[in-house]
Amino acid sequence: MTPAHGHAALFGVYGMLGIGLMLFCLRGLYARSLHADKLLKPAFWALNIGLAMMVFMSLLPAGIYQAAASVSHGLWYARSPAIVHSSIMETLVWLRVPGDIVFAVGGALLALYSLKLLRRPASPAHARDRAVQAV
Repeated sequence: MTPAHGHAALFGVYGMLGIGLMLFCLRGLYARSLHADKLLKPAFWALNIGLAMMVFMSLLPAGIYQAAASVSHGLWYARSPAIVHSSIMETLVWLRVPGDIVFAVGGALLALYSLKLLRRPASPAHARDRAVQAV
């Protein structure tokens, strides 16, 4: 269950915090009219739904399966090839792919939002400040 906790906590907290900070900075650097907000809502939901799919369809069931093996036979058995390479674990590994795909779509939408914004000129106030600094 440690991989489920690690993936959910690391991206759920630090990943979203980093994305939020990036968006906060971009909002201050570029005029409101330049933002393609219609890309952010599906990106947000795809990232979160993809992460939830990964955790609940693959990582958590695999962790529960290994925990049950650990309780019944010992930690050595739960970490052995008999469990790690069993057909159940192989299936659970493949069940992660749909969540990965949804998550990747969210990441691609966020990247597209950023690229579209960064290809546009900055807000007039910042452009004026840069021109004054250059002189």
